[in-house]
Amino acid sequence: MTTAEIDLQPGRESNIKTVFFLSLIWGLCSGFYNVILQPFLVDFVDSEFIFGVIITFSILAQLLPMILVGKISDRIGRKRVHMVGFFLYIPAMIIFALSGRISMATPAPPLSGQISMATLISGQISMATLLFLVVSALLLVNIGFGTMDPALMALVAESSQEKKRASAFSILGLGVYASALIGPIVIRLFAESVPMHYYFYGLIGGYTIYFLFQLFQLKESLSLSDFTTNFGKQFIQSSKAFVQIFVQFFISIAHFIAMPFLLFFRKSIEEKLTNQFLRNVEREMSLFGDIFKTKGVKYAIGYFIFDSFVYGLSLNIYNGAVKYVYAYTESHIATMQLVLSLSTIIFFIPLTKISDKFKRKEMLVMSQLAGSLFFTTNIIAHFTLPEYRLYVILIGYAGLGVSIAYWVPSILSILSDFDKKRRAEVYGMVTGIKSLGWLPTGIIAGFIIEMTIDTMGLLVPFLISMVLFPITLFLSMKFPEINDSRSMETDETIKNVEKEIQPN
Repeated sequence: MTTAEIDLQPGRESNIKTVFFLSLIWGLCSGFYNVILQPFLVDFVDSEFIFGVIITFSILAQLLPMILVGKISDRIGRKRVHMVGFFLYIPAMIIFALSGRISMATPAPPLSGQISMATLISGQISMATLLFLVVSALLLVNIGFGTMDPALMALVAESSQEKKRASAFSILGLGVYASALIGPIVIRLFAESVPMHYYFYGLIGGYTIYFLFQLFQLKESLSLSDFTTNFGKQFIQSSKAFVQIFVQFFISIAHFIAMPFLLFFRKSIEEKLTNQFLRNVEREMSLFGDIFKTKGVKYAIGYFIFDSFVYGLSLNIYNGAVKYVYAYTESHIATMQLVLSLSTIIFFIPLTKISDKFKRKEMLVMSQLAGSLFFTTNIIAHFTLPEYRLYVILIGYAGLGVSIAYWVPSILSILSDFDKKRRAEVYGMVTGIKSLGWLPTGIIAGFIIEMTIDTMGLLVPFLISMVLFPITLFLSMKFPEINDSRSMETDETIKNVEKEIQPN
């Protein structure tokens, strides 16, 4: 089955309203998840460096599906791939909840007296098992996000008019951050009385509702030869898509591993390319090269990698770090997330109307300027008295919220419009590659903090980020105007195509 970017479902326009409602559910769940995740993991890890290693591997689990699975969505549809990726969230929340319950049920070692060797070994095995479970759940979440995100972003881009695309992504972000306010408020009120793992039971229900709502309400944006409106058949198709994604993931890995071999021995095996595997590797290599030939992609990838590194040093393990260094509780972290969401919402509201009037690089520059406040205030916070430190940090979180509000519509518009015929593949490829900048920051920040915690606390990663920030700002100002290209489809073109694509 093959599809073309212009071969779109006529009824896809209703997706914007549906995705907005889904964003409300997603934001509600994320509001809880983002507050409790890192503090929850810290309870199982006694080293800032090891904690950073775990976060880094979780990012790697997200990166690989983004790079390798996006093209499946271009072939078999957006909705079913999104459903497959999102479905992994549900077992992950179940594992988190059970891990927390087992941890609370495990008796603590006696405070005095001798501890038997059997008891000591049993405790070590128990903690090792629990750590394995929570890391497995974290990997499931990141694999799920890496699988579903390119499909969802492509679906939103295809369900919106070109001239209103940035506004569509702004509306999506507004829904996420508006409902994300609830989680921090609830946790702030009940942090002392409700164990953290209880929230994962609520997330099981929330993510299940999301999954069912998208099954019944979300429209496929591509016109597919096997398209059906039957929900039962759609679910079966999505189940088959899970197998297709799993198989294609490992096939793609094999292709990428074989690419250097093909390049090195290309002349000697040109006549042997009748082999199906080698032909597929040749095709994958050609497609991969085509992505880098697309206008602006090389610059964007370099910019994103550097930007991810600068911000990742400060943000990657921040919630866990403040628990280590400042002894902040989930209540403090909930307050930070609350300020972040409020700030983002305040700026998202006007941007839903005016974001399409800005050039993309203008929004990137405004995002960077606002984001620099996060670095600055955390540096100041190091020298602030403990009783006032949180208020200084909250100012930085307000700036970070403004940065996100400008970043989301600009960056998603850019990434979803590089190549219309391979929208999800290129989005996933570029997004995955840019995550390479974020990938090592957990380990680096964790190592730095662990080495300097007694003298400098969290200060060093923020100093590094602040020193590198002017370069990021300069690169933002020089970002090519990719979206100004008239090679994109126009609204008139889509209208003409829709007249030809009428349901039988």
